[in-house]
Amino acid sequence: MPLSGRTLPVSTELQWLLDHWQAEGRAPASEAPRPSSAIVLIRDSLDGLETFVTRQLDARGVEDRNRWAFPVSSLRSGDLRRLPLAGWNSARCARALKIENKSRALHHFSAAARIAFAATGILLAENIDRDIVDKPQTDWRATRSRLFSSEISWSQILRERDLKLRPDLCKPWMRWINTTMQLHRFDTIYFVATVPYGQEVDFLSPNETSGGWMRPQEVLADTGGDPNRVGASTRLVLESLLTVPTVGAAMAQIRDVHPLRPDVGREDDEWRLIVQPGRDLYRKGTMRDHAVAVGDDEDDESPGFVSLGDDDSAPPAPAEETDES
Repeated sequence: MPLSGRTLPVSTELQWLLDHWQAEGRAPASEAPRPSSAIVLIRDSLDGLETFVTRQLDARGVEDRNRWAFPVSSLRSGDLRRLPLAGWNSARCARALKIENKSRALHHFSAAARIAFAATGILLAENIDRDIVDKPQTDWRATRSRLFSSEISWSQILRERDLKLRPDLCKPWMRWINTTMQLHRFDTIYFVATVPYGQEVDFLSPNETSGGWMRPQEVLADTGGDPNRVGASTRLVLESLLTVPTVGAAMAQIRDVHPLRPDVGREDDEWRLIVQPGRDLYRKGTMRDHAVAVGDDEDDESPGFVSLGDDDSAPPAPAEETDES
């Protein structure tokens, strides 16, 4: 019988795990999803919309993995503590995410801006004159490296330089909670943002990762739908940008950010990831529904920038985290 909803192939890593659970005749005791944020930078080009994507050349001993992804990180306590803020407040952030937990909502926005700065040097903030930062931040590499290794917090960087976070420069695009069949689970909100006028991307990574601007269709064509080269959530974000003609159109788009919770099933004797259609646009969500996320006060002391693999299940290496399906 065909599975209901859209089905996608699973990576070899998740396939191995599913075969293991099936052989054991039991399901894993999965952990509560760790709240995370991802940043999807976009820009206009003569050939259409481009997005900044990263490519993990090798991860956890898996050779030639070559997985395309967006910069992502779990939330950290330093993203929120004594955070200098302008534009939207926490209540406005909660409305944008369709959730009730105002603190958690602002935390997601701040984490997205933090990883944008750490990985690409893009500052989604305003200066003391209330102007959006408009200069390249290439001289901040040492600070960004310290941010990766948690030697300094995001809010501390902003305070020391008389900057204020601008949450309104981040647009919530998609929320993804990977399947309960994973040992390590993430509740990730993808944010779309454009590079502020005058700034330039200066890519920096603590692990073997490269990054660059590509059109969504180019990334999808390169992967050929191979789940080992692009995770499910990354693929869905890229597909959602295919018909978006410009940055302005992306920032004006109305998005359903109620969480996608994929499941797994078998079709034609193969494991498949099952993604159900979007939910009611007007149903009020909450970060605490259905055991979605862990507590508000957890600290994430691991390095910040990671390339997500939607189907990843193996324990993360010291220099990265994993997300997704």
